[in-house]
Amino acid sequence: MYPKKISVNLSLIAFTCLHFVIAAPSPTDSRAEQVKKAFKHAWGGYASYAYGHDELQSISNEISDSRNGWGASIFDGLDTMIIMGLEDEYTTALKHIKNVNWSYSASPSKTFETNIRYLGGLLSAYDLKNDPILLERAVELADKVIMPAFNTPNRIPAAYVNVQAGLPVEGNMITLAEFGSLQLELVRLSQLTDNDKYQLAGNFILEKISKVPSHLPGLYPMIWELDTFIPKDTFITISGGSDSYYEYLLKTHILMEGKETLQLDMWTTAVASMQKYLRSESLNGKVYLAELDDDFKLMQSGELVCFIPGNLLLGAAYLNNKKMREFADELMESCYGTWTDSPTGLAPETWSWIDKTQNTTVFPAEMRQAVLTTGFLAQNTGYDLRPETIESLFYFYRMTGNKIYQDRAWDIFQAIEKYCKTPSGYTRISDVTNPKAVGPLNFEESYFFAETLKYLYLIFTDPSYISLDEYVFNTEAHPFKLKTPIRVQAKSFN
Repeated sequence: MYPKKISVNLSLIAFTCLHFVIAAPSPTDSRAEQVKKAFKHAWGGYASYAYGHDELQSISNEISDSRNGWGASIFDGLDTMIIMGLEDEYTTALKHIKNVNWSYSASPSKTFETNIRYLGGLLSAYDLKNDPILLERAVELADKVIMPAFNTPNRIPAAYVNVQAGLPVEGNMITLAEFGSLQLELVRLSQLTDNDKYQLAGNFILEKISKVPSHLPGLYPMIWELDTFIPKDTFITISGGSDSYYEYLLKTHILMEGKETLQLDMWTTAVASMQKYLRSESLNGKVYLAELDDDFKLMQSGELVCFIPGNLLLGAAYLNNKKMREFADELMESCYGTWTDSPTGLAPETWSWIDKTQNTTVFPAEMRQAVLTTGFLAQNTGYDLRPETIESLFYFYRMTGNKIYQDRAWDIFQAIEKYCKTPSGYTRISDVTNPKAVGPLNFEESYFFAETLKYLYLIFTDPSYISLDEYVFNTEAHPFKLKTPIRVQAKSFN
């Protein structure tokens, strides 16, 4: 035990010396200041009523502990504080982080969520601030909570871990995203500690996936059996349950300095199949990604899919692929259209449409009229403070230099301010189609601090700040420093 602890501390010291501590710029765009003000408003409510707990119920001002009870909002908001230059909030948060007990949780720890929120938040904050305690706590968290998930017969991580026992929780059903989106954080942890065990564990999963036959090249069903490691059914989606699996293939390749080819090949193959099998054009020309089940093409999608235009654009720039860029463009326009064609300016959680090749006479007149007008029909009319379209707008602004994407992001921010703001923060709403009764739902997810407000803020700051040439973002918008910069950002902005 003693020699191992010495080794970790020496590693911390060595990497602290090599890192550059980022300094928050003074925003020249007043819109950045307005987003920062929104963060401070939400953080003030959380700090007053729910500090140390995972989330604030932002209407009743009660607490919620849906993510282990360790203070998910603090870990998710940590790097946003650093990026916004909120030193007092950061200093207070650091005191909490030092004292979290990873060996206690009232419920099992969900491996995927703990990885992207807690570990991702710690690693990103360390990349930006270099406080040694951040990396020390990240190593402890990985060893005590995340790595035990891999203690299964086939080394595929379990969905949950009993943190008191340090053992995976029995359960045989797991989603593609849950086991297939751990590698980015684990690779970065290996880079920072010079310990390959994390990277080897994370990337082993992708090697295993690559050997499983897929009905459509590169696309896999969402639900898998853990013990046999084969898909349970045929349902294919790019939405929740699968989304970050596809996102991480490209990003891990970039983080690994292009020194691996498997995940890049898996990503390009998947993108080609998305375009060939999932692409659907609606009656009024909007392009969406459909879902598949038993070879039936389901004309349904949602906000969770709207990270994909940004991911495609990143890959298109990285690979200099014009066809991929065009695919990204059409999906970006359709995702943004679900906001502009909504009465509140907020996108619904999910929607459906009629493909231009379908027989329209079999659909109800109300649906035909809706899709002819807007291109889609809202299914789940709620808005959960989600960031995915904003995320893609961030990539499009930074990589095209076109300020129209700033204006679009600002319109979204103003809609959030109008319909989601409460006296102590921001809340989910239940009906984006009814401006007079949006139905507040009394919940503020930690990703609102990590993703929604961070992406909005960065859209309005100097593009060289947290540049996409120098950082890769995890699925919770935590930026990791690239060992070798890439060249994807625009050279001019107008």
